[in-house]
Amino acid sequence: MRKSKIMPTCTKISKESLSPKEKARYDKLIDAASKVFSQYGFEKAKMCEIIKQAGGSFVTMYKIFGNKETIFAEVLFRKIDENFSSIEHSAISYSENLEDFLYDIGKKIITFATTNDAIGFHRLIISEGYKNDAKIGKLFFENAIKRTASIVAKYFIRERERGNIDVECPTLAAYQFLYLLKEPFFTAKMLGVDIDNNPIFDVEKSLRQTVKIFSKGMVVRK
Repeated sequence: MRKSKIMPTCTKISKESLSPKEKARYDKLIDAASKVFSQYGFEKAKMCEIIKQAGGSFVTMYKIFGNKETIFAEVLFRKIDENFSSIEHSAISYSENLEDFLYDIGKKIITFATTNDAIGFHRLIISEGYKNDAKIGKLFFENAIKRTASIVAKYFIRERERGNIDVECPTLAAYQFLYLLKEPFFTAKMLGVDIDNNPIFDVEKSLRQTVKIFSKGMVVRK
């Protein structure tokens, strides 16, 4: 059987271009698709199952999305927008010191990244992302990981230009902060390890310690 392949590029659908009826169908289809992809993975997910859960017709679904690849991309885009748009907006105008910035951004990111929904979606990306020339993986990296790192990097660049921090590569430092921030919780949860009652895996304590270690290595003492 021929397998579906993610398109080399996936452009986000503009809801403004849809009719009122199509906008309503869009939301229901995305809700259903999110559940179907989480349950079956990308390859085994069937468009007929999405229609079964969302209602409506194949004609409307194909008119809006065109194919399974596009609807998967839209699920990804919505999840990212729901969780990172507010973070992105607040980071642009953030005026507090480095430690406060890292704590506030870190709190938002780790709170979202360790939810059951986020963990389930990450498992889907890991299991499917490398297939078909890693199209899903590339899509996720560009629109989730890279976007998140960019939010932090822009702040680092601004603070370096102001002479407040000393860092050789702000973008690299942003990635390093994000990966340090997620552990040891993320991998354990990805593997299904129960860490909720383990005192070592205290999110608040880990966040404070991560921020302290990272900020002390960057701040210029005046």
